[in-house]
Amino acid sequence: MDTLRYWLIVPGTTFVGLVGFALGGPWIWLGLGTFPVLLLLELVLPRDLAVRRISRPWLVDGALYANCLILLAMWVLFAVSVADGSNPLNAADAAWRIGGSIVSLGWLSAVPNIAVLHELLHRRHWFPRYVGQIFATFAGDPNRGIAHVKGHHLDLDTPADTDTAYRGELLHTFIFRCSYGAYAEAVRSEAHRLRQLGFSPWNWRNVTYQEVVLLALPPALCGYFAGGAAAGVAVTSMVVAKALMEAFNYFQHYGLVRIPGAPVEMRHAWNHLGAIARPIGVEITNHIHHHLNADTPFYDLKPEPEAPQMPSLFICFLSGILAPPLWFSLIAKPRLAEWDRKFASEAERKLAAEANRRAGWV
Repeated sequence: MDTLRYWLIVPGTTFVGLVGFALGGPWIWLGLGTFPVLLLLELVLPRDLAVRRISRPWLVDGALYANCLILLAMWVLFAVSVADGSNPLNAADAAWRIGGSIVSLGWLSAVPNIAVLHELLHRRHWFPRYVGQIFATFAGDPNRGIAHVKGHHLDLDTPADTDTAYRGELLHTFIFRCSYGAYAEAVRSEAHRLRQLGFSPWNWRNVTYQEVVLLALPPALCGYFAGGAAAGVAVTSMVVAKALMEAFNYFQHYGLVRIPGAPVEMRHAWNHLGAIARPIGVEITNHIHHHLNADTPFYDLKPEPEAPQMPSLFICFLSGILAPPLWFSLIAKPRLAEWDRKFASEAERKLAAEANRRAGWV
């Protein structure tokens, strides 16, 4: 049952979007239609605190690679649907077709894709890491693994980590700050790596060149086979997916603090243990266990109900995007007040008090 859970929810979700583009017409909105279904299930199902029992890891890993293939096929079918006229982007009613294409591609290039690529980028073997890099392209950041592993996992909850949102910081501004930080960290890390090897940062071995090429490929191919409007949809969809990626980061460490250089402990991440959030997030919502041992495969991550908890990740997304005042007053401030009181060390309480003052919360 645990293996089937991942197959149904991870590649199963992306497959819905593929079907939408295969059918064409109004069905191109089908990919976005997975969001309200997942939201409803998340709200009605109880929290999931179960430890996964996986007897064949290769089979559950197969769900991740299947999702990658289905996502690629969905993008191909988008271009085909435009080229063959079943999804014309230059007709009189093109606005709703363009909108449906963007939101379906953008949503599914983020969920569950970013959780899948995150898992693959943490693997030791070169093959999953390269697959993760390629499919991070659809989320607008092929070199995300560099900043994530060499920056975030070392600096989480400190001012050096651009993936940690400050108290009082809006999601919309965080997306820009975090995106810039991730790109800049990847460029700096790669330049440092090359200098250590005795090469110039401009050497052809710099993987930043790969990022530029990969980012150009989806819109270039869509434009070549399906026209300029399709290229524009591709670019916009990648931007949407990138924004959703950073939104996920926003809710995983929002407002938390840690003394720079201090050990990462159970209190240093928010956890979202919803019955849908766990599989659609490829268990990254068991977030602190991942930070305590980043090499642990997703199916071996254990839920930590005694660690700091957030409500449904879907509710966090909706409130943070659509109603920031509700996010702050009903979720962020109460949860952080509890964290300061119940989880923070004495030194961290001082940092938290200063963070509250900077946010204007006191």
